[in-house]
Amino acid sequence: MTSKKLFFALVTAAFFGCNSKTIQVEPLGKPNDDKKVAIYYTLPRTVVYVRVACTQNEYIPGPYADYAKKFLGIDGVSNTEKVEYSISKIDIETHSETDPNAIFAVYPSGKGYGNYLKLSADGLILPVNQTIDSKAITLSHDLKCDEVVFKDLSVNPFIAEETATFYGRTLRDSVYVRVPIQRSMTVERNLEEKAKEAADFIFSIRKKRLDFLTPDIDHPFAGDALQLILKELQRLEDEYLALFIGKRFTHAFSQTFSFIPSNAEGESAILFRFSESKGLLTPTDLSGRPILIEFDQPEYPENFDAVKSDMESFAVKTKLDRFYYRIPVITNMRILDGKQLLVEKRLSVFQYGLLAQLPVNFPGK
Repeated sequence: MTSKKLFFALVTAAFFGCNSKTIQVEPLGKPNDDKKVAIYYTLPRTVVYVRVACTQNEYIPGPYADYAKKFLGIDGVSNTEKVEYSISKIDIETHSETDPNAIFAVYPSGKGYGNYLKLSADGLILPVNQTIDSKAITLSHDLKCDEVVFKDLSVNPFIAEETATFYGRTLRDSVYVRVPIQRSMTVERNLEEKAKEAADFIFSIRKKRLDFLTPDIDHPFAGDALQLILKELQRLEDEYLALFIGKRFTHAFSQTFSFIPSNAEGESAILFRFSESKGLLTPTDLSGRPILIEFDQPEYPENFDAVKSDMESFAVKTKLDRFYYRIPVITNMRILDGKQLLVEKRLSVFQYGLLAQLPVNFPGK
């Protein structure tokens, strides 16, 4: 027996297993004046949570970027700050929550509520006060680093003491003579001078490292001590080299978006928007391109409508009380960036499924 035939056999057996009228179940809003006491349940609906991991790559140019070619021979160094975003990963989860459009009232009889608790425990129906373990919906935030990026700009001060000579006139023996006057002045060095100092320091580091690596030159360091010195020299060179070529920072963050499928014929909607310069954006922010979420038309079991119709006809004829529940169906879901497929997954969606019925006292396990 195939899985589909087994499924229909089990549903039919459960449905026909009891035909004693014990309780009454009706959709909320249907008048029922003679029964005042009731408990309420809702059918579950599927909520899709899409967690998007995003990477922010930030480039901060060095203060001496304009002199990288002149003093270090490094060409193509940008002097413009730049921030770029990229989508690195997408994870998809589904959760069930109560559907406010599918609420039913259960009117008890002397025999109680039938298999209400059994259905509720199995997740086929949900109490109206069901607590849902939902996801937090977050929005993007600025990850730009506010701290000082370049702290060590030079081994020498930015100001220097210079002695300047001025000439004055003084009266000597009734004659004015020109006399030199020396004064000490504080002078601020310009950016090009500091760039040259930094470049000279880089070359001195490289020369010192070469001395340590040359076997013909005697030095008192070996083993771990030498490795530590070489590592520190490399760190100093990288730090000073960044004054010319800049620094790059990578920040990773994630945001979660939610979507509730509603159209069983298949649907498409804007889940969020994305921009390489701004990152993840809300669906209403037109500065980014749309990222779509798509659902195919569900895959319904063969001949299910006919079997379901036969069961409903039998229930009506025999006045069989029954619980209403949903049978979820499978559909394909995709996340698209234009024509580029970002992720695809098969999901089980309750609200796409068919409304089915079980007798209030169907057999247990």
